Amino acid sequence: MPHPGPADRSTDPAAALRGAGVVVTRSADRARELVELLRGHGARVRLAPLLEATLPRDTGPVAALLDRAADPESAARTWLVVTSVNTVRALRAVAGDAAGAALGDRCAAARRAGLRVAAVGDATAAALTAAGLVPDLVPNTAHSAAGLLADWPPEPAPGTVLLPLSARARPTLEAGLSARGHRVLTATAYETVPWPAPAPLARAAPADGADDHVDELHRSELLTVLAAGEVDAVVLTAPSHLAELVGDDPAVLAGTVLVAIGEPTRLAAAGRGLPSVAAALPTPEGIRDALARALSDPGRAAHPAPEVPAPTPTTPVPPSTTLVAPPTLTTASPTTAAAPTTPTPTAATPTTAAAPTTPTPTTEETNSVTHRTPRYDLVSRPRRLRTTPAVRRLAAQTRVHPSDLILPVFVREGLAEPAPLGSMPGVVQHSMDSLRRAAAEAAAKGLGGFMVFGVPAERDPEGSAGCDPEGILNRALRAVRAEVGDDLVVMADLCLDEFTDHGHCGVLADDGTVDNDATLEIYGRMAVAQAEAGAHVLGPSGMMDGQVGVIRSALDEAGHPDVAVLAYSAKYSSAFYGPFREAVDSQLQGDRRTYQMDPANRREALHELQLDLDEGADMVMVKPAMSYLDILRDVAEVSPVPVSAYQISGEYAMIEAAAANGWIDRRAAIQESVLSIRRAGADSVLTYFAVELADWFRDENGLS
Repeated sequence: MPHPGPADRSTDPAAALRGAGVVVTRSADRARELVELLRGHGARVRLAPLLEATLPRDTGPVAALLDRAADPESAARTWLVVTSVNTVRALRAVAGDAAGAALGDRCAAARRAGLRVAAVGDATAAALTAAGLVPDLVPNTAHSAAGLLADWPPEPAPGTVLLPLSARARPTLEAGLSARGHRVLTATAYETVPWPAPAPLARAAPADGADDHVDELHRSELLTVLAAGEVDAVVLTAPSHLAELVGDDPAVLAGTVLVAIGEPTRLAAAGRGLPSVAAALPTPEGIRDALARALSDPGRAAHPAPEVPAPTPTTPVPPSTTLVAPPTLTTASPTTAAAPTTPTPTAATPTTAAAPTTPTPTTEETNSVTHRTPRYDLVSRPRRLRTTPAVRRLAAQTRVHPSDLILPVFVREGLAEPAPLGSMPGVVQHSMDSLRRAAAEAAAKGLGGFMVFGVPAERDPEGSAGCDPEGILNRALRAVRAEVGDDLVVMADLCLDEFTDHGHCGVLADDGTVDNDATLEIYGRMAVAQAEAGAHVLGPSGMMDGQVGVIRSALDEAGHPDVAVLAYSAKYSSAFYGPFREAVDSQLQGDRRTYQMDPANRREALHELQLDLDEGADMVMVKPAMSYLDILRDVAEVSPVPVSAYQISGEYAMIEAAAANGWIDRRAAIQESVLSIRRAGADSVLTYFAVELADWFRDENGLS
């Protein structure tokens, strides 16, 4: 029965599809609902599976990935991300679960321990649910890798992503998740081979009756019916199916309406010069509606064979803001024409230069510029020391070792479990038990120090809990010292701001100002209490005049001459302390500009440094670090004692926020930021990233 031409159809599916010859590049078991829907509108439907999924020759890697997913010990901050129905089938096959819920049963303990599951779309979600794994995340933006990245939830800290994939998978998802700081572990779950495969992941069930039968075409048969004009439209279900069908000849689809199941497939077709219509949703109804639109549009119904335009020497060059250097400064590669002798805008890529509009005769003069690779007698070529990662490591002038790092931690009175901090993803207020575990971990990872800040349950105007031997900070110091002994340098923050009900670093005078000298007497008592609790190093951070001398004298008089003082010599009043004040539940109203340093002052830092050295400081500190690297450099150049710098809460929060939005590579930004602090002169760095940096150091140096 002849079907109406494109001009006779409307966007009504019944009118648009009646009598149309449609080929769907999908197997019968995956296309059954779509076939029934299209046949209900009068379309003549045939299938061309083209490719079929089968397990890889070596299932060891995907089996190991599945074992990792099922392990409750490593389930916290771990995602299992599944990108296709075939991946679900492969996981079930590896798990020995052809049709039941054994996959869900196998991962049940890990799910209870925190394993989360993501599916790329509804069909994958349904397959996972049938296997006993109900997804926690299905994207709303688009059913694709890009959609999954767009809807990926913000997290306190990156974790591990387990990503079983097709052997032909594009790196979109892996790269996107890695850029957010996640550790992505991949394994080939299945391969696609020409249909029919000898051992497919799923074989279509036999049809119940004659009315259910649908022809399945081999590629050669499909090419024959396409050439005979028997096909009005082809539904492309994956970029791999498109590649298998057209090979090196996109013209085989000339004159055929193309509908792509999603945007990635549409882009793959466009890359071969084949226009197509993408279904709004990869559902039977979404594909039907896209077919109806495409078959009703005369402009899309019959597109010409794709052509590749021949290059022409007179093709205009698009403008660009890139300047090409003169040939005396540039060494051209064998596939790159050298630049003209004056800088001019160009759109040439690194391997292609725009041709001149008029041929240039080859002479001795022009040949030296346009055809010969110049060589210069350069004695020094700094690039020699950048050629490989190993050479760069050897030549590195600054390094970050775990022993250079100090981990600041917060312990809050009355907590049974650690409490996450909203403004500092990945950082917590510790309970006493979790603090001990954190200290043991820091010692095991080789960190240089462990700086403890206490958050009391009750506060008063004098901050008396800071001097109380049974106050939260002193109890925490005893617990940490008992846990790690001398294997880790135990450090105590010596300041009243966490303990006062007004949030200032000292006691207040009658007029509301901070009383410097009255505060010093309390600092001396705090120092003795912290030393007796077991601290190796005290860190007076209140910026009171004379604080180091008073603390040193109090320690010596109380019989603690070996307890060291790390002076916060150059501590600036900064807007970047904001998240820290959540961490210590600060009661501060107003600011601390009358005792912390003015950000406008540089030379004053050296004056403060000298005063602290004269008073007996064993080490000195610059705080904040990243926005005060000039101050750090100044201090490091003249200090005879070790110099520390504090990468503070606001600096930490900015990196985490930018990484969570996908704007920066989290790991690279963390490593670069701390390296820059070391490069500016810090002998040690207080950073909330200390544990992760230690882990990365071990990974990069083969010490894991």
